Amino acid sequence: MIQRTILEPLKETCRHFPIVLLTGPRQIGKSTLLYHGFKDSFSYVSLDDRLECASARNDPRSFLELHPYPLIIDEVQKAPELFPELERIVNESRRKRGNKESNGMYILSGSQKTKLLDQATESLSGRVAILDMENLSYDEILSRECLPFHVDPIVLGKRVSGKPSEEEEIFSLIYRGFFPGLYDDPQMDSKRFYSSYITTYFEKDLREELALEKENEFLMYLKLLASNTGQEFIYDNYAKKVGVSVNTIKSWTAALLRTGIIYFVEPYHEDSISKRVVKRPKMYFFDTGLAAYLCGMESPSVLQRSVLRGSFFETFVFNEIRKSYLSNGIEKNLYYYRDNDQNEVDLVLIDEGKMSLIEIKAGQEFDVSDVKAFQKLEKTRLNKGKNAIVCSAPKISVLNDGTYLIPATTI
Repeated sequence: MIQRTILEPLKETCRHFPIVLLTGPRQIGKSTLLYHGFKDSFSYVSLDDRLECASARNDPRSFLELHPYPLIIDEVQKAPELFPELERIVNESRRKRGNKESNGMYILSGSQKTKLLDQATESLSGRVAILDMENLSYDEILSRECLPFHVDPIVLGKRVSGKPSEEEEIFSLIYRGFFPGLYDDPQMDSKRFYSSYITTYFEKDLREELALEKENEFLMYLKLLASNTGQEFIYDNYAKKVGVSVNTIKSWTAALLRTGIIYFVEPYHEDSISKRVVKRPKMYFFDTGLAAYLCGMESPSVLQRSVLRGSFFETFVFNEIRKSYLSNGIEKNLYYYRDNDQNEVDLVLIDEGKMSLIEIKAGQEFDVSDVKAFQKLEKTRLNKGKNAIVCSAPKISVLNDGTYLIPATTI
């Protein structure tokens, strides 16, 4: 079993809150992490068990008496009736034992983030900490220390493997994706895995999220999104292509965001920089393997040669940077920049009051013309950090303007 970086931040958070909520998409390893990571100190119950779920919904007080803390409740969104009772138990414990002694009572988990947040914040405000979990990171697959990403050539230089970073190897990784099940069983056919995943997603998550009447149209929409990962998101365009209303697209999109299949990156904006900044978000698929399957890619080499090569490489890198923070229990706002003149910066990273600008490009050879859009953010009020192009180069180097070329395999 691959060790997950988020386990230690999760354990540390339990020391400071009575309830910790772990959210993330389906089949990314939440249940395995909780069961094995806390088996010596917590009992475990899953509401995927219909009898347990019915008991929790019909009589939450008796359910929690039968399952005393410290307790892990998996798929907790299936029984929202538990939340007021959890609040009562925590309040009672704090009165009798004190706040510090009441920490580490419950760990809750589920795959429907927004629904869980709504339920938790309504009843458990001030009593719950929330951590997001994502699929395996490249670091975790390599059993390498997972560090929050910074444009630090010294730190990143120590992570260079010493061998050429073949782009074919990167696209094999992009094509297979990052679900733990694909690495627990290396012989598993990825197409079969993703076919099963989509079926389960339709039958479980979407049945709970939507009264889905147009399954064929929704699947068409999902495939369109996969082929547009890393692109600006415009509701009207998708509505026209799929042949449904804009409100339907908004409803479907909200469900995909809630269940973690896609996420949005908001544009960066300062009045001092530009009044012509595009205000639409960019959309990314949370897993490149799932997106490749939905796009009908037959192999890594087909994907690498396709017109989607650049957008899938960008999605891979962006996901890895995002996971580097989430795996360490850090919430980090990541932005992009684009103006009406089509000047674009893939990632605007704000760190300790400094702005780093990052381009993400498949390939190995670049010059300063590839980062000319960086000039559009010269007037920022923030201090300037180091800038970079994350690419498939074999080693770290630097352009004439001080922009670093960073191998994607070091992030």
